[in-house]
Amino acid sequence: MEINTTTTVLITIASVGTLGTFVYLVSTVRSLKDRLETLALEMVDFHTYVDNREVEQARDHDRFSDDVDIRFDRVHRKVKKNQEEVYHNLERLENKLPEKIRKVIGHIEFARPIDNTK
Repeated sequence: MEINTTTTVLITIASVGTLGTFVYLVSTVRSLKDRLETLALEMVDFHTYVDNREVEQARDHDRFSDDVDIRFDRVHRKVKKNQEEVYHNLERLENKLPEKIRKVIGHIEFARPIDNTK
């Protein structure tokens, strides 16, 4: 009977050791599973953050681009308006220049001396 009792004790000790090892492994797996779930949630949060930053950057870029386009359009319109005024004034001057030259030449040819002391 002693052999049976010794064998039973050894089997019980081995079973308790194996059971303890399984309990440790199960708790380790659960801990790893919890850590993995936490990392997955953190990764989702990080992707959400990155996506939101991309959207913000795209909006900022679009606003800036629109602002630059508006400013360039304003400058272009002002330059075009000034250019049209300059061309209009130049054309008016070209049309009036021959007449003014004739008047000046006429005044020079038929001018009396300003000095009427004679």
